Amino acid sequence: MTLPLLCPVCSAPLTQHLASCGLYCANKHHFDKHAQGYWPLLSNTKTKPQVLSRQQMRARHFLLESGIFAPLMTQLQQILLDLLKTAEQQDFEHLDYQCADGYYLRQLVPAIAGSDIACQHWGITDAENAIFAAAKAQTPAKLILAALKKLPFASQSIDLITVFDSALKGKECIRVLKDNGRMLILQPGVRHLWQIKQQVYPDLVEKPLQLNLPNELEIAAQHQVSFTQPVAGDQALTLLDMSVFGWRANDELKHRIKSTAISSLEFDWQVVVLKKRE
Repeated sequence: MTLPLLCPVCSAPLTQHLASCGLYCANKHHFDKHAQGYWPLLSNTKTKPQVLSRQQMRARHFLLESGIFAPLMTQLQQILLDLLKTAEQQDFEHLDYQCADGYYLRQLVPAIAGSDIACQHWGITDAENAIFAAAKAQTPAKLILAALKKLPFASQSIDLITVFDSALKGKECIRVLKDNGRMLILQPGVRHLWQIKQQVYPDLVEKPLQLNLPNELEIAAQHQVSFTQPVAGDQALTLLDMSVFGWRANDELKHRIKSTAISSLEFDWQVVVLKKRE
């Protein structure tokens, strides 16, 4: 099987050993598959992967698995299927950048697998306990633990990159994306978590949406996904911690948010499909 992977030590193409499932390059650098089911592609054994807060990971896991994002998942499934079906090809390489514990992959991959589309899925993160959790949950993708400053993928080897739970940093995703490929990013909309945000910013006013996109990319399509859900206080606190503004909340405010349920919390996302500028 042809792999889009490069050796993190010497950048030579990687090949998979069928018997052991380990990866190796022509320069005899070997990378064994972890017993849990992922590949550590680190440049040397002294490299220390990132570690996420166990408490935050557990809270996030229980929140997402509760089904609170179900309307978003339904829309993402359809957007992804439409995007792949309209492409003039049959086989795809899909990279989920900063896949965390694999939640989005577990929700989206089965929908794609149920179609006639052939797609090889990759999930990558630099957090060892997150990739461990993704593998333990049997996330249906090839899972890679690697540094994100230099992705272990060949240039222009990926047809589709998804960025759900992370900011897009650096130029690596652009480097590995094919010229005719697409990048799908999920960004909070203007009204996202509005009732929580009002407690953090007492003088909050609605402002026009701003998308900070790399200069090398332009918008090919844009979708808004909005709905309301009742949330318990502990769910509201986890959503606050997952947000980009959560760091602004002090302990007193966090306690107040955790103590009060929200009967109708607004969820508002922008799903943006990007392509390379010609």
